[in-house]
Amino acid sequence: MAGLRRSGFSAAMSSRLVTLAGVVSLALTSGGCIGLGGQRIGIDRADYTVRLRDSEKAELLSNIVALRFGDAPSFLSVASVISQYTRETSGRLHLDLSPPVDDSPGNTDGSILFRETPTVTYTPMSGERFARSLLSPIPPASLLGMIEAGWAADDLFHIAVRSINGVRAGARAPLFATPGDPDFAVVVGALRRLQASGALSIRLKQEDGVWASVARLSETMTDQDRADLATLSNLLNLRPEGRDMRVVFAVEPVAKDELALTTRSMIEVLQEMGQGVDLTGEDRFDPGDLIRVHSGPKAPDQVHVAVQQRGRWFWIEQETPPPSVPSCWPRS
Repeated sequence: MAGLRRSGFSAAMSSRLVTLAGVVSLALTSGGCIGLGGQRIGIDRADYTVRLRDSEKAELLSNIVALRFGDAPSFLSVASVISQYTRETSGRLHLDLSPPVDDSPGNTDGSILFRETPTVTYTPMSGERFARSLLSPIPPASLLGMIEAGWAADDLFHIAVRSINGVRAGARAPLFATPGDPDFAVVVGALRRLQASGALSIRLKQEDGVWASVARLSETMTDQDRADLATLSNLLNLRPEGRDMRVVFAVEPVAKDELALTTRSMIEVLQEMGQGVDLTGEDRFDPGDLIRVHSGPKAPDQVHVAVQQRGRWFWIEQETPPPSVPSCWPRS
């Protein structure tokens, strides 16, 4: 009988040892051969990217709405995102050398603990950085560089340009309110068509450490291109002697071959966008609104972005792009 009991004890102990070995093996395999970082990069990177993008959209809309109410804007930039992972494994074997009546020699157990401790660092925009980013006019070279990259000239000029050769875009924001020139839409429409056809291209070059812009006309033009160029020559008093026109930051051109631009600051752009914020919930918008921000006691389920301020929800509707064109691509 003692031998049978000893045999049963040995078999049970062997079974528990195998179980414990399996637990330890699982922990060591998942913790040693395959690192946590390698497993989590794809998942966490995509998740953080989505969350950061949604957060930036919400921050931008929140500042647009705040400016509509007369509040000062405030921006927090994400300086760093650090995600640390911890895996803890443990195993325990308890044996009774003198088996009890129920022939149970002991027990085995193990545990695996997985912990993630993300650290996100925010940096408020203030001081010189705030003045440079929000209060200074947008550099014309940066704006024209976007046009050369394929962004639509009419959209960019409506948003970021004050005037072209003295033809003013106009502004509705109370702090910068100025009457607009009806010819401005005609001018940017002609520029957009010339850009789309390739008859007008923008080139950036650096001279003495300063970026200069040159607008170049194509040697071959269609009838529509020539008509648009004639419109620009008439409305902007442009008389280029050759194929190149210098782009300068000024209200009025000095020479006949200059395209003089004045640009808005980002605070002007945000305030102008704020004129499209509906404060009543009645969806009354002006045709000149750069964006349309709806408001109400509750935001719809499907929106591009939504924020809550002063007890109301404000949102921008979700637009469905054409199936063949991703929404993040600039129009060309």
